[in-house]
Amino acid sequence: MFWEEFSLNWQSSLRGIDAVSHKECWVSGTNGTVAKTVNGGRNWKYLTVPGADSLDFRDIEVFNSNEALILSIGTGASSRIYKTIDGGQTWKIVFQNKEPEGFFDAFTFWNANEGMMQGDPIDGRLYLLTTADRGDTWHEVPQQKCPKVEKGEYAFAASGSQIASFGNTIWIGTGGSKSRIFRSNTKELSWEGVDTKMIQGQPSQGAFSLSFFHERFGMAVGGDYTKENEGKDNIIITVDGGESWHLLRMELDFRSCVVFVGKSAIVTGPSGSELSDDMGKSWTMIEGRGFHSLSVVEDSKTVWAAGSDGRIGRLVLP
Repeated sequence: MFWEEFSLNWQSSLRGIDAVSHKECWVSGTNGTVAKTVNGGRNWKYLTVPGADSLDFRDIEVFNSNEALILSIGTGASSRIYKTIDGGQTWKIVFQNKEPEGFFDAFTFWNANEGMMQGDPIDGRLYLLTTADRGDTWHEVPQQKCPKVEKGEYAFAASGSQIASFGNTIWIGTGGSKSRIFRSNTKELSWEGVDTKMIQGQPSQGAFSLSFFHERFGMAVGGDYTKENEGKDNIIITVDGGESWHLLRMELDFRSCVVFVGKSAIVTGPSGSELSDDMGKSWTMIEGRGFHSLSVVEDSKTVWAAGSDGRIGRLVLP
């Protein structure tokens, strides 16, 4: 089992990725990079976003071959959301950060139209935006309805997956001084924060990615991003929809993303990738270098990955 690897023509760290099919995948990253393939990775087309050469696009949501959103991070006006409706030929800013302390992290969509963007804390609460029209317009969630965090607690913009949704539930993983998993109904937006035993306490530690097999069973991975080749207390699971989280006594290196492909879980990080067929009890190494983020093609066994140095991977499970 190994990654089929592709590379873009220039050096770029890629963290945004969304797969449309076995053949079509979009990626985004530093230096305003946005690109897509429609022939399984053999060729990549670069998509120009005017005025975005200095931006770091950390997350991407592709609705179909023509319609997509990209999210850039950074303080002040650098945090933006763009949309295309013509396959990436043109882009329009649909929301731009106006908060001095604002810093966008990632978004998730729980159906074809409705989604949420989560950003760093402002005045002690995570910053949230919602959309009900596929990202054409975004609305700030009232501060009193946003998750309240402790000093030094925040979410990581590492793989576009520290916020996740399944069915009618949203989860957000945090780190830093404290690592918790916040949970809310998509309609009520009344948040409950659950303490975890994920490694925490330092600015570089915590939960970096969440994924759910179904509404009850989910997994979160992370670690300490300053120690990419080390792992301790960095995999947790829930069997009750996030009411409680349990630490898996496994030793994997720092991992920035987890996804489910059928009943299999796949994790990745800069030092490598692994697959588990038994809900995290044991792991098999996937040959090849590691990545930052992953995307699964719906109703298939194809996984795409994005990483450093403009690298993109594709894995087809048997």
